[in-house]
Amino acid sequence: MSGEPLNIVRFVNSKVEYDKGALEGLLLHPDVKDRKLIFISIVGAFRRGKSFFLGYCLRYLYAHYKSIKNPHNLINNPNWMGAADTPLQGFTWRSGTQRDTTGIIFWSDVFLVDLPNGEKAAMIIADSQGLFDTETSTADNSKIFSLVTLMTSMEILNLQGIIQEDHLQYLQFATEYAKFTTNQSGQSQKPFQNFMFLIRDWSNPDEYPFGYEGGRKYLDEILVVKPHHPAELKSVREYIKSSFDKLTCSLLPYPGKTVARDSNYDGRWAPMDEDFLNELKLLIPKLLSVEHLTTKKINGIDMTGALANEYFQQFLNIFQSSTVVQPQSIYETTIDKFMTSLVNRCFDIYKNFVNNSVNGIQNEDQINNVFNTSKGSAMSTFDNEKKMGSPAHAANYRAILNTRIDNDSVGWKGTTMAKILKVREDQRRAEEAAREAARLQREREEQERLARERQAQLEREAAERAAEAARQAEILRQQQLAIQAEQERQRLAEEQRQREIAEQQRIEAERAAEAERNRPRKRKKKCSIM
Repeated sequence: MSGEPLNIVRFVNSKVEYDKGALEGLLLHPDVKDRKLIFISIVGAFRRGKSFFLGYCLRYLYAHYKSIKNPHNLINNPNWMGAADTPLQGFTWRSGTQRDTTGIIFWSDVFLVDLPNGEKAAMIIADSQGLFDTETSTADNSKIFSLVTLMTSMEILNLQGIIQEDHLQYLQFATEYAKFTTNQSGQSQKPFQNFMFLIRDWSNPDEYPFGYEGGRKYLDEILVVKPHHPAELKSVREYIKSSFDKLTCSLLPYPGKTVARDSNYDGRWAPMDEDFLNELKLLIPKLLSVEHLTTKKINGIDMTGALANEYFQQFLNIFQSSTVVQPQSIYETTIDKFMTSLVNRCFDIYKNFVNNSVNGIQNEDQINNVFNTSKGSAMSTFDNEKKMGSPAHAANYRAILNTRIDNDSVGWKGTTMAKILKVREDQRRAEEAAREAARLQREREEQERLARERQAQLEREAAERAAEAARQAEILRQQQLAIQAEQERQRLAEEQRQREIAEQQRIEAERAAEAERNRPRKRKKKCSIM
């Protein structure tokens, strides 16, 4: 086995102390907190085999269910009893006259259950200190029994031999609680769930056979209201029946001398009497098979691990502070926890609607629409949900919800309106900025247009100047060409004139020469030298 006993609740000098961390470690475990809770516990006189019985319950549970410490455990093992000579493990126990369990002991491993309807559940098993030993006061006995009754979905009262009248008085708290809740709320719903009388060493099997069927007939006989019963006995029986959804009884035979008397007996089933062994094999599956399990409810609301943690700590805190716990204080605390939880759930409906809608709000009318719709949904849910307590309780908590919503709305309405005004101001500024940007853009565009026109004008003027310059240049070129042509003409004319002059001179020279040749020559006088 992977678990161990955890002493969650202790009684120290008649004061209740509890291990808050260990309790939360079980109920708020990631695999437990969101699952519906099944809580099975056993109470009864000390040294009557409570822990021994739970040891075999644990064998069955480990053979049929996974757990938080064994998530991959093989399940539905038909050989759940194990070998005949295997010592029993689990909650500590031994035969004798001294108590072995103190306070309320939780098994540290939580079993994970897939219910027939497909829902997920978590099962806790608890043992309790033996009632009416030599060390426990009557007040502490009452506290133990009362706490177990408040916590469990299946409570087992382990008794020896027969159900006696004083055993029924063990249920006094439950009956008083049922009486108070019925008178106060006017509701017919029973405050508690399953309760089983487990009768050990049954010695009248001929009249009432062993097991559930014989136990049912025996319990019917015990709880029947007879004409000769005094008023007190009638009242106890009536309120026991009105306290629990289901009352059962199982009759177990004597387990055998070794089991009952041997101080060295280690829990193995080999020495058990055959009748006891057979009935044990029949009883435990009827108690723990999945189709017989019941989830923990308070006022008809299923308890998850997380929700049960809140309720259980509320109960324990009350028992810590009171010497004698009154049903009224438990009832009022339960109402407060239940109705506060309802208020919180309805407030969450309102808040979730607001959170999902607030970002889309654009004006004050939409703020009012979101508020009215979200508040209306929350208040309608509150009005239609099952409530606990009297109409006065309901009206009080409805007023609390109404005030809480109104107070909360002041904040988000103001914040949202401020956001709307900011958006409007931002839009105004954005529009103004857009207009200014458009004006500046127009100015820039006008300036750019003027610049382009100036540039175009300059380019036109430059082009005109260039064209004029080109025209003037062309004129100049033409003039130069004309000058050059004239000069060339004059040069050629001059050359022609010079040629003509030269030719004329040549001709004249030839004529002169010709004339010279044709002119008679005079004789020259000879010169004498002197």
